[in-house]
Amino acid sequence: MKKLFLLPLALGLSFCNCQKSTIPKNNTVAIESECPENGKCTIQIFRNKNMEVKTDEFGAIYHAMNDDSNKSVIIYQYNRNVEEGLQDGQHREEIIFEINNSDAEIQLSDKELQETKMLFGRHCYCKGQAGNFKVEKGTLNLTNKAGIVTVALDFQITKVPQLFTTVRATVK
Repeated sequence: MKKLFLLPLALGLSFCNCQKSTIPKNNTVAIESECPENGKCTIQIFRNKNMEVKTDEFGAIYHAMNDDSNKSVIIYQYNRNVEEGLQDGQHREEIIFEINNSDAEIQLSDKELQETKMLFGRHCYCKGQAGNFKVEKGTLNLTNKAGIVTVALDFQITKVPQLFTTVRATVK
């Protein structure tokens, strides 16, 4: 009887028209900034997406991406290597922001960084020191020409510790 129930369920799932991943697969990436030890750094551009910054009922900041042909979202991320079987050992830090596709150059500093909705995310088992935080101290120099985006970012967060403060990268 159980097998008869599982067959329609498996069949139904095989025809699922689930949303496909939006992770770009054809980007060539060069990261010049130093990645913290014991981990891996990556950068991705989600072209034709915008970033909506939201706040939940507890005051925590989070973001969502939506389709938008005029914008792109850039995410630079550090992921700590975790020993297999180790619980609560994960640690991820990321910087995420949005740019206008039409901007060939961007030069912003300090509170101007919020024109890009820039957030720093610290995701770990570190009580009271995890979450997303608005970046309001630093400098961003970005060029966006012929499909090549070059990022030079220096930033500082005062609310929580951070493992990286500099991002230097080019994405084609």
